Amino acid sequence: MKASKITASVLALLMLLPAFAACSESGENTDTPAGGSQVAAEPSAGAETEPETEDLTVKTALPEDLDFAGAAYRIQNIDCDSYYDTLTASEQTGDKLNDAIFMRDAKLMDTMGFVFEETVVPNDSAVNSIRQIVQAGDDAFDQYVSVDWRGYMLAQEGLALPISALPYVDVTREYWAQSIHKDMSIRGKLYYAFGDHNLSTYDSVNILLFNKSMSSDLDLPNHYQTILEGGWTLDLMQQNMMLATNDTNGDGNWTVDDRYGITSHSKQVLPCFWIAAGLRCVDKNEEDVPYLALVGNEKFENLYERILAMMHNDHLLFMSDGFPDYANNTLFISGGSLYNIVRVAFLHFYRDMDIDYGIIPYPKYEDTQDTYYSRTEGAYIHIYPITLTQYDLAGAVTEAMACASLNEVIPVYYDEVLKSKYTRDENSTAMLDLIYGNRFYDLGDTIFCSVIRDGVFAGKFKSNDTNLQSTIKMLSKMADKTIQKYVEAFDALDAQP
Repeated sequence: MKASKITASVLALLMLLPAFAACSESGENTDTPAGGSQVAAEPSAGAETEPETEDLTVKTALPEDLDFAGAAYRIQNIDCDSYYDTLTASEQTGDKLNDAIFMRDAKLMDTMGFVFEETVVPNDSAVNSIRQIVQAGDDAFDQYVSVDWRGYMLAQEGLALPISALPYVDVTREYWAQSIHKDMSIRGKLYYAFGDHNLSTYDSVNILLFNKSMSSDLDLPNHYQTILEGGWTLDLMQQNMMLATNDTNGDGNWTVDDRYGITSHSKQVLPCFWIAAGLRCVDKNEEDVPYLALVGNEKFENLYERILAMMHNDHLLFMSDGFPDYANNTLFISGGSLYNIVRVAFLHFYRDMDIDYGIIPYPKYEDTQDTYYSRTEGAYIHIYPITLTQYDLAGAVTEAMACASLNEVIPVYYDEVLKSKYTRDENSTAMLDLIYGNRFYDLGDTIFCSVIRDGVFAGKFKSNDTNLQSTIKMLSKMADKTIQKYVEAFDALDAQP
């Protein structure tokens, strides 16, 4: 285990800051000047009055007088190679995102009178660490971090509290991801929620990269204009991929030296396109209970057949499964494909790419689809253990962090990191706005990934198995049993006195 790092309140730094309209203030957006007086001095005769500017800072409904008397808010975080896993920052480093988190932390600690203590453990050992600590009844941490499906395992074991148990937390607010939460609840109960202090929910979104030089050389329709006009469809993408694919040396052997329409790890292809079509493998019924949504699903059947034929029949796809790190797709980096399926977290591999690329959403299934959908999968969740004793502190800090991150951290992550470091033109910036505006979270691609996505569809896609009916018949028994066990576990917890 790595040594614990303690983020202390930096009063000397705060003295240099302008007055802080903290996220711990009332939800009312007032224009009260410093000192509390609401009476402004009258302008002198003849003076020009400057127009009032609207305060766009989002505020919570937290009480203004919260003071936790120096209590420590203890977090067990994980060391993650995939996502931006920083929750707190102990010092300024010159990195804009780190420093935004540092400033947020310093303000919150000074305003509410607490200190952060963050311990980082290896990702692979995190769940066992949580289980051992909580089962021993040890109130060692107020919050833990784990990948989503492992966190749900702990909840089913009765080791985690639903987020509704925390006072002050309001997951209906704009700094919580309501569009994702509707997929995560069971019978209306939400154990975990994604707030804006959890950057993994942004890092875990899948996007398409396209080779701008190749697109120009092939005289393809302008991607950005087509997308904004609503005409970016699966048909058009296939046409573009057909034009790009080429056996460059004419030897009939398709290798890394040839040119392809698209490249990806095989397991990532199907879910990106079924979610882009607005489909979920696992959906919810009217009682908010998940079920396998594939039996008799004609649209999914059509899409499955279409994607397999599109990717396998004309050598349009190069599978990056054999690369040392499939996320670092050297075929795309060297100019060997038109498109690349990639997660936002992996954009750092392409930052120094010589060939210019653009970022775009996945295409619509058909032009009548009203919008573009983006796949979110494998994000990390924040776990509040049943051993928690500092309920008020945990709830207040969680709500304040989410709100303050919307105001102070997300703009830096979005504008300074994604838009400045990883995008190369203003059009890609508009694409990111579109991508993040329509995030989808399919339980068959996340919580039940080992049974549905990786358990069945990854292999079926890679082997070009077109017999979907037998696949669904086989899958339905296994998936139904898994989902039923999952729901029953939570029902049993609810039935406990």
